[in-house]
Order: sequence, then structure tokens, then C-alpha cells
Amino acid sequence: MENTITSKRKAYSAVEKAALIAAYKASGLSKKEWCQENAIGLSTLQRWLQHEKKQDQPQPVQNWIPVIQAAPERPASLEIQIGKCKIAVDTKTDKKLLATVLGVLVEVC
Repeated sequence: MENTITSKRKAYSAVEKAALIAAYKASGLSKKEWCQENAIGLSTLQRWLQHEKKQDQPQPVQNWIPVIQAAPERPASLEIQIGKCKIAVDTKTDKKLLATVLGVLVEVC
């Protein structure tokens, strides 16, 4: 017959892990000493402590800034072409002068 050694690992619940971690921290022993006294693998305790450390770290907060899409700007100027004549009109154009010029152009054209 073959001699096979099978080791079955104990599954610890979250409550058990928390209690064992608290016991380790309260013991004042080194990790190695505490693990030997409590029949827990050193790598197991280290993994639990790493997991606990990750859980205790605050998660980064993502602050999203709202983006408001502005309406596309319309050109501030307008170009009017009648025949060979071009007139540039913008917000500063004198409306009375523009009306007079357009009236003359309509008569001429």
C-alpha cells in the first residue's frame, strides 16, 4: 500500500479570522511565534493581515465634474453680397446706416 499524506486545510469563517487576528495583535508575539503556538501557517496569517489592511484603507473617491455642452456660437458677423458689393455686418453696425445703404443698393440693382 502507498503511504500518502493528505493535509486538509481548515476553512476559517470571517468571524474566526477576525478573532484570530485580534488574538495575534493582542499577544505581543512575533508572527512566527504566534503561528507556531496556534497551529496556523505563517503565510495564512500574513495573507489575512494583508486582506485586513486592504479593507481598512479608504477607497479613493471619484469626483466627477459635470460637463455642460455650450450651444455652438453663431458667427458674430454677417456678410451680405449684392452683385459686386459686399457688406460686413456685425453687432456694432449702425442699423440706420445699414438700412440706408441697403435701400440705395436695392434701387441701384
